[in-house]
Amino acid sequence: MNVFGQLDRRALAMGRPARVAVVGTGYFGGNLIRRLAQVRGMTPAVAANRTLDRAVDALRAIGTPDPQIQVCDDPLTAELALENGCSVATSCLTLAAHIPSVDVIMEATGNVVVGAEVALAAIRGGKHIVSGNPETMCTVGPILAHYAREQGVVYSDVDGDQGGMLKDLYDYVVGLGFTPVVAGNPKGVLKTYATPQTQADFAAQAGIKPWIASAAADGTKMQVENAIVANATGMQPARFGMFGPQTTLETLLTDFDALGLFEHGPIVEYTLGVPAGVFMVIRSDDAHTRADLRYLKMGDGPHYLLFRPNVLVHYIAPLSAAEALLYGTATITPRGAPVAEVVAVAKRDLRAGERLDGIGGFDVYGRITTADDAHQRDLLPIGLAEFARLERDVRRDQVVPLDAVTLEDDNLVLDLRSQQDRVFGNASSTDRTRVAKRAPAASGGVA
Repeated sequence: MNVFGQLDRRALAMGRPARVAVVGTGYFGGNLIRRLAQVRGMTPAVAANRTLDRAVDALRAIGTPDPQIQVCDDPLTAELALENGCSVATSCLTLAAHIPSVDVIMEATGNVVVGAEVALAAIRGGKHIVSGNPETMCTVGPILAHYAREQGVVYSDVDGDQGGMLKDLYDYVVGLGFTPVVAGNPKGVLKTYATPQTQADFAAQAGIKPWIASAAADGTKMQVENAIVANATGMQPARFGMFGPQTTLETLLTDFDALGLFEHGPIVEYTLGVPAGVFMVIRSDDAHTRADLRYLKMGDGPHYLLFRPNVLVHYIAPLSAAEALLYGTATITPRGAPVAEVVAVAKRDLRAGERLDGIGGFDVYGRITTADDAHQRDLLPIGLAEFARLERDVRRDQVVPLDAVTLEDDNLVLDLRSQQDRVFGNASSTDRTRVAKRAPAASGGVA
């Protein structure tokens, strides 16, 4: 790929590789640091984690000697350390935004609030921000992208995970002159009522946190990924929660046609039974093109299936940082006002007075819907659920309306969400469901 040659030439011209800061050094962030250390022309210059020892350990894991690891929370000290050939470990998650020679910040926490804080600090600091955090992008991504464009920097999620992979495939299809009809996200199994407890053994085997395993199993992760694809492309879900047909690669086109899914216009969708990866259904009504594709063993048309396997996550993610730096382009970013939301649905019978636990927890799962539907019914976004206390009972499998909760916390995500609603003309109940008592503002404040 040309990007590697570009990185080599940039490193030669500058006398150093591109300096990348990684915020969050758990499963994804730790592996991201390992991969960045292997990519020509890039280096994981800064590792940030609230638990400092984990940031230090992540740098040690790639062979950085202890004398070359500078622990600090001061940007000037950090800059001097980098210029002297050291790497920086810090517990300050927004430090990299203030280090002059950091080229790109990659955020890998999966936490909605931290993702927003790191992204906004990076944008204000004039840094490209590439996050493996679709939860933040789904919740407040449109306003963060708006601010990033104003500052002339990139706000993006990563290639290698399904959201970025689908957007990459969408760009490929559109660039070749085809019409995208379905952007598809295959899912192996769906356990709607999964919890951190039911997924604990799997999480331990995989080396991930139980809430992450729960969010994947109950479908929230996939719904969030499809929502950020929708907001980056304009494709929408055909119905609340999507259809999710059981199918195979061999029968997918027939099964989708039987369900009438091709008649809904460009949509995001998921499947059960298709191998891991992403797919795009495209359409061509041109007789010459259809004859060519028939000859190329793509079928009779007018619909054709393109499948991209191999969800390589942190192996591919560094390329998103490289493209942001070299070309000023995002792998996937909201294009404007949201067209889709992921809203909270009760995972069990919920009682008045209970505080919800959010994504991947015991209380709610997320389902995609159109932004218009979420607005008209005033539904609670899944990314805000962890801040909500119920004012009345909500039965299992019922959506949680905003007027059924009080948003108790006062944090940057709620502030950004209010700004997003105002900027894009979707005024909601977010403000009026927040309690009057105001806590100290989140780090970095509000743009």
